[in-house]
Amino acid sequence: MKNIYEEFHKNSHLQKRIISERNFTYTSLLPLINKYLYERENILDIGCGVGTIDFFIASKRKKVTGIDISSNAIAQCVSNANLLNLSTYVDFFCGDFLSLEINNEFDMIICFEVLEHIKEDNLVIKKIYELLARNGVLILSVPSKNAPLYKIGLATEFDKKVGHLRRYSFEDLESLITGEGFFAKEVIKTEGLLRNLLFLNKTAGMIVRVLNRVGFLSDIVTFFDNLSIPLFGESNIIIVARKK
Repeated sequence: MKNIYEEFHKNSHLQKRIISERNFTYTSLLPLINKYLYERENILDIGCGVGTIDFFIASKRKKVTGIDISSNAIAQCVSNANLLNLSTYVDFFCGDFLSLEINNEFDMIICFEVLEHIKEDNLVIKKIYELLARNGVLILSVPSKNAPLYKIGLATEFDKKVGHLRRYSFEDLESLITGEGFFAKEVIKTEGLLRNLLFLNKTAGMIVRVLNRVGFLSDIVTFFDNLSIPLFGESNIIIVARKK
């Protein structure tokens, strides 16, 4: 998996600006982060990539620690932090989350599109539980077994390419987190057929970049995409969890 993501982040570009709250790629995640960020000051991002969400949070004067297995991604994070004048609010570390020694406690932990890459996903949840403060929250997202393209076999090659070991149903995810001491506070089924087509199709990158920049277009596509979820199913599941 490390080799996959070293290659993926090898040619990443500097971010240069904080993403908008209407950003198409993160349209389901950013409102949720904002909702639970109030009165939380110390955030951990597991699988932070090039730090896009971390800089969004740090721009609100919150302290963020980002961890990623890719050294290329972490190098990019450090460069972006300097460029965006946010170095005071962010720390980045390269390594395997399960192997890293983390001597801190966090009142919010985010883990987006990571569990499906790790064989011992229960150990990830267990360690998150240990690192999370008493009143903290975990926001977790995973690919869904209910994804329409997955159900007809059109996501199989994509899953293999990006290193997915599994997908989850809500029942799978709930069983996993409750088994390690969490309870589900909020569940969101997101990413309909249209968004999933855009993200799985490598030639659609230009369209996604335009949608990320043009808020009203992002809103329109998201509106119609959300209408498709009850009809065809969701491609992603987001869960907000607390300690029992």
